Amino acid sequence: MAYLLATNGLDRGQAHQLVLGDNVIGRDADCTVHLNLPSVSRKHVRLVADDPHFTISDLNSANGTKINGHQLTNPVSLQPGDVIKIGDLEFSFVLKLPDIAENVSGSNRTNFQPTAELSTLQRRSELLAQVRTFFCDHGFDEVETPILSIDTVVDRHLFPIPLVIHDETYWLQTSPEFHMKRLLTAGMHAIYQITRAFRNDEKGPYHNLEFTMLEWYRTSWSTDDAITFLGSLVSTILSTAAAQTISYQQAFMAAIEIDPLEDSTAKLLRCIAGLDFQPPENWRSMDRDGWLDLLFTEYVQPTLGLDVPTILVDYPLSQAALARQNPDNPKVAERFELFFHGLELANGYHELLDVQELRRRNERSNRQREQDGQPRLPQESYLDTAMQSGLPDCCGVALGFDRLVMLATGATDISEVIAFPFDRA
Repeated sequence: MAYLLATNGLDRGQAHQLVLGDNVIGRDADCTVHLNLPSVSRKHVRLVADDPHFTISDLNSANGTKINGHQLTNPVSLQPGDVIKIGDLEFSFVLKLPDIAENVSGSNRTNFQPTAELSTLQRRSELLAQVRTFFCDHGFDEVETPILSIDTVVDRHLFPIPLVIHDETYWLQTSPEFHMKRLLTAGMHAIYQITRAFRNDEKGPYHNLEFTMLEWYRTSWSTDDAITFLGSLVSTILSTAAAQTISYQQAFMAAIEIDPLEDSTAKLLRCIAGLDFQPPENWRSMDRDGWLDLLFTEYVQPTLGLDVPTILVDYPLSQAALARQNPDNPKVAERFELFFHGLELANGYHELLDVQELRRRNERSNRQREQDGQPRLPQESYLDTAMQSGLPDCCGVALGFDRLVMLATGATDISEVIAFPFDRA
């Protein structure tokens, strides 16, 4: 029997048992060892177990593999105690598990200490104060809204956590968006919130199931106003040069010479087939957005914000989420995201106001969820009612505060900037 024992990140202490024969390790769900992290390629490494011989080889992964600190270029034999680095994750190769190993189940409660250094937690407190001062200076009111609600955002790629209370299903909120838009409809104009949010799929160096969200909305803003404000906030808090703006289309052209708005499906497929990486086995059955997301994750995102914060604008309309269609370019949505050092930090919209379009998008997202084997989410909501009443023209942005702290402190794992991550909660 052989194992990969995680030695860093939120999975620290978790053992992944290897099977005899071929073990593929990567981000794809069908991998023998599934590591759903951005730094891990879809098919990252192959480990062949033929006891007592164990051989590992890299599968042309984007971020490479290291054995005992040395880059893996050719297949090598593993020995007990070897340290394997796959993306941002480190593992110890062992033939026998230690008697006591930490794991996510929380059965071992001997270590009560926070995972973050106290100096980092003090820096986090300072950053919270800076953020509040910035918003106060710009005329925003701080608000508080529920983290448990009968409503939830309907999104193909979000996995809210349900709680059943008195036979009624409620949801831990993935974002305070619905409640904050209800406040705008009730008459507030410039609001922000620092709150806890929950997403069941998120785990890894940049993800914790429970995390801190900074979200804000302002009425009568143009998209350019919202982008300028976001860039100013991040450059002020992180003490960087001014943020730059680039379109989704320009970013693809610069990285892989693909036009995501105009190029044919056939050209996208040829591009994926011709690039030097291992796509998921089902990539040919994906839709166009699936192919674009695949290329974006592997080739475009790592190039963004390497020197200064970069705001990506004009996403394809099919990726609008709750952003409105651009009235000057119907092929794109008024959606924008900020990246720094290749890390997605914030996501913003010029908000959708058309309740009929909201219903169409929710239904489409639920159909996609069913195709993915996920349950449908409730489409009726207080937001639907508020939009019927008249949600005012507004822009909104959601920013991952824990990631902001990581960038400010140079941390490489989210557990370094929060006191008690999920496996220590």
